[in-house]
Amino acid sequence: MDLREWGVRLEKVVETYSRERNHQFFEDLVLEPTAISTWDQFQDWFSPFKRMGCFRGHADAAWGLHPSFYRKIHQQWKVETETTTAETVESLDPERNERAIFYDFQRAAHHHYATPPDRGQIVDWLALMQHHGAPTRMLDWTESPYVALFFAMQSGEAEEAALWAIDLAWLRTRSYEIMRHHDKSIPERYNPEVFRSNLNGMLFRADNPDVIVQATPWQNNERMQIQQGRLLCALNHSQSFPTTLLRMLVVPTLASEKQVVSKARIKRDRRIEFLDELRPDEYS
Repeated sequence: MDLREWGVRLEKVVETYSRERNHQFFEDLVLEPTAISTWDQFQDWFSPFKRMGCFRGHADAAWGLHPSFYRKIHQQWKVETETTTAETVESLDPERNERAIFYDFQRAAHHHYATPPDRGQIVDWLALMQHHGAPTRMLDWTESPYVALFFAMQSGEAEEAALWAIDLAWLRTRSYEIMRHHDKSIPERYNPEVFRSNLNGMLFRADNPDVIVQATPWQNNERMQIQQGRLLCALNHSQSFPTTLLRMLVVPTLASEKQVVSKARIKRDRRIEFLDELRPDEYS
């Protein structure tokens, strides 16, 4: 969408925002009005995010931005009788269960890694867990829109897939602003090494602000390098990833200057065409 439309949508959300309708507001704000059906439309979509963006592909446009850990701790129960059907969702304790999974993984890692990360390198441990398919609060993104497109198109039966984009420059500035407001001991000037150190000390704290941050491990694994991967995560378990991102957006300090989050639907009936464009001789 163009800048004017983004600004109008953002103002509307700010004026009418309520926590009870977070999902609807987030979709209304970030969803592009027209689905992508051609290669040129795809390139036009990611162009504003090409310099400082990260991307994610979903095989089904209905999927939300939900890390694997949160999908695991929310269990749906359905009880049927002859006369009634009842459904409920039970949320398991996120803090306790995350720590249990984390420490179990740490204790077993020496069987598979000669030089695992230092115990205090929480970001590196979570990245390693993510690499092996363990449920974590991390959400995989990539600096390459082409990698995101491949994951959106490679499999699935939904009529529409989806592509996501986030402006990393905005995310870093906005998240750091929120973190400093919450904790005055955080240095005024951003430094990636100091930030990583702060993040390692904050991730398991219960009093973190509601914020999405880029979590950069000291050592990237092979999969992250090949896929130009980036990891984003929420510092607080109290809100979902989309809700936290929305709350970062509704204070229009930097977000009003340009569109910083986008979701584009993409037609799966053009799957062969798009995958053909992604052949090695066409990849760039």
